[in-house]
Amino acid sequence: MNEAISNTNLTQTVALERSNIQSETKVQKPVVVEAVKVERTIEQQTEKLAQQREIKKELQEVEEQKAIQEVASKLQEFVNLIDKKLQFSVDENSGRHIITVSDKLSGDVIRQIPSEEVLRLAQNLSELAETANRSGKLITTEV
Repeated sequence: MNEAISNTNLTQTVALERSNIQSETKVQKPVVVEAVKVERTIEQQTEKLAQQREIKKELQEVEEQKAIQEVASKLQEFVNLIDKKLQFSVDENSGRHIITVSDKLSGDVIRQIPSEEVLRLAQNLSELAETANRSGKLITTEV
């Protein structure tokens, strides 16, 4: 009889444990689903913020370019009044903006900013930096 009571108690204990595990699982599933939804929402919001930042950066660059063009146009108008030619261009090698002031009648260059020497120096430094980045050394020697 003790053995029968023991088996009954054991069966009840196992059934109770199963019931507890099932109820815990039922509680955990909605929490996990909510956590996944929250994580997806956070990822979507992060992507939106990154896109907005990129768009804002592009707009700022466009506005900056427009401002530069406007200033260049006004300077050109001013220089036209004093018989000098003011030319704005971009150096093909370095991508730097170049301003050239020349005599309107003769076409002689009075001044270039930055000068040809500075442009060559910038090109040489750029090539040196590329070499250093490739090899990891600033000075390389070959024997």
